[in-house]
Amino acid sequence: MKLCEILNEGSILLPVKSTQQNDAIQELLNHLQKMGYISATTKLCTDIENCEKKQSTATGRGVAYPHCISAEVDDLVCVFGISQKGVDYNAPDGQLCHFIALTLSPLDEPNRHRKFISKFRSMIDHGDIRTQFLDAPNAASIFSIINAWEIKDESSEDFE
Repeated sequence: MKLCEILNEGSILLPVKSTQQNDAIQELLNHLQKMGYISATTKLCTDIENCEKKQSTATGRGVAYPHCISAEVDDLVCVFGISQKGVDYNAPDGQLCHFIALTLSPLDEPNRHRKFISKFRSMIDHGDIRTQFLDAPNAASIFSIINAWEIKDESSEDFE
């Protein structure tokens, strides 16, 4: 599995308009619904918000990884949202989140998202990648940046 096997231009939301955590989660879920990945968002949003109450998925440096296990999906699904303004996400470093990779895992593979997030984190830990994402004009550009990084990255071998 590579990032580009899970993400595509349609699963990238630019810009995220919401400035508050719960609103941003709902906006990302609405995008997945609009793209036909899920049929309903209310329960998923509540489930993700409950997980966030236990432990924030904001990791600092402007990045968050909300997640939910759901019968709504048959395979790992991700929506990647970019907010130039930033989202108040209760991050440990106090910074606003500009990059939110929301993943939904199927019931039979509840931990598959961890491999995806590990790979995603390897990419987004590069400051130049974060800058390119913030400067990108559209989802196609974001997807091209991800694809180019995977081609360059020596560790982009399958990790399934």
